[in-house]
Amino acid sequence: MDSTQEPGSPDGTVRVLARGLRILKSLAPRNDWLSNSEIAEIVGLPKPTVSRITAALTSMGYLTYAYATGRYRLAPPVLALGYMARVNLGVPAIARPLMQALANEHNALVVLAEHDDMAMVCDEVCHAEDSIVSLRVHRGSRLTLPFSAAGRAYLGSLPPAEREKLCEEIARRFPQHWDEVREGIRQAAIEVAERGFCVTMESLERGVNGVGVSIDLPNASGRYVLGCAAPAFHFPREHLEKVIGPAMLVIKRRIESSFNPARQPVAA
Repeated sequence: MDSTQEPGSPDGTVRVLARGLRILKSLAPRNDWLSNSEIAEIVGLPKPTVSRITAALTSMGYLTYAYATGRYRLAPPVLALGYMARVNLGVPAIARPLMQALANEHNALVVLAEHDDMAMVCDEVCHAEDSIVSLRVHRGSRLTLPFSAAGRAYLGSLPPAEREKLCEEIARRFPQHWDEVREGIRQAAIEVAERGFCVTMESLERGVNGVGVSIDLPNASGRYVLGCAAPAFHFPREHLEKVIGPAMLVIKRRIESSFNPARQPVAA
């Protein structure tokens, strides 16, 4: 078998598909025009490989090519698929008003995210009306898994065996930060087990602290996570632990109760 082929795929179709999806992801969420060289740098593939795949994706209508600049962007069929998936998700619709109320009350950034590779992808983002948060986060933003509050909450909520397996990949991908990250993940798991949320202090961006909490839904294929962040001077640890964390647990339980009537939300 050719060493480049995927197990169980004699013609390497699975590998080509995986690479094609990685290229499509590289253009999201901003959908800026990118060249083959720029895409190759983002996805970590040789430029000739990227060139072949972008040409195929263009011929199938998934990418638009600008002849004048030699750059690509996502075509309407891909954007339509994303919109269709989004409008059929009940969790963001239920979570958004609760998230916005929390953001406004505490002058914070609140996100609803899902895990994807080494990132937490934001499905919903709520900024306070008079935001003082420096993070430029919007729908589709990818927060680095081992550094963000949402990522730490996700890792801390996983069963030990799943967490260990994912940590092995994190150690491989972030070797220079692994000692610091390992301790942060260990602490997150302890905090999630003890109080249902975890606190991060300047782990994603200097001067920004946050809280993360995992949402448990019946028959869900993935795991949603709420993250809340604000400048460190506005969100000291005591405030995170005594005010923001408990407030996020209220939102978590209200969302869960919407999908499982047996669960009763906790009064604010």
